[in-house]
Amino acid sequence: MPYLVIEHLEEISEWLRLEYRHVSEWWGDKLIFTNVPSNEREELAKFGSVLTESVTRFPFDRSKLIVLDLQAEEELKPEDIDEGTAIVIGGILGDAVPRGRTREFITSRMEGVKVRHIGKPQYSIDGAGIVAKLIADGKRLEEIEYEENPTVKLDEFSEITLHYAVPKLSGRLLLTPGLIELQKRELGYTDSDEEISDEELEAFFEGGL
Repeated sequence: MPYLVIEHLEEISEWLRLEYRHVSEWWGDKLIFTNVPSNEREELAKFGSVLTESVTRFPFDRSKLIVLDLQAEEELKPEDIDEGTAIVIGGILGDAVPRGRTREFITSRMEGVKVRHIGKPQYSIDGAGIVAKLIADGKRLEEIEYEENPTVKLDEFSEITLHYAVPKLSGRLLLTPGLIELQKRELGYTDSDEEISDEELEAFFEGGL
């Protein structure tokens, strides 16, 4: 099994913590965080191995590195990946309009690496990690389902839209666990305000409501 390397480029927030936790559920002890400040090492060590050095300066055989970059010309394929491969993704919370920060902070600083994309849509950190894992397990990019900019309804008047793609497996959206609850808290919902359950909210994504 290959490794997944996340170049940590954001301050830790509750949203980022949820995405990192979700990635770790898919990659287990093959997950490595790089570029981690000393004051965040203990926090990220809950989810994977931690290195303070940036992956751009890491003494690794660069022929074994694959950087996932939305601007890459070639797609990631199962045959790109072998046991010694490390797939690199940016630990970046995306913008509604991508700004090419993976290219700026990682790809442009790493000569000699393979650069691949996982489709036109922009994924979250955990979404990109899941797609990479599915491809490492043998799936082709065209076989992987996703929903772009999914919207969830919170009540009769309120809804939120996630401005990125979410991968699907067997028709089910692989949402970041805890994200719906976080969004409701940030919008000021209390237990008495909630008119539908979390299970019903997830069913909305799947067309069940």
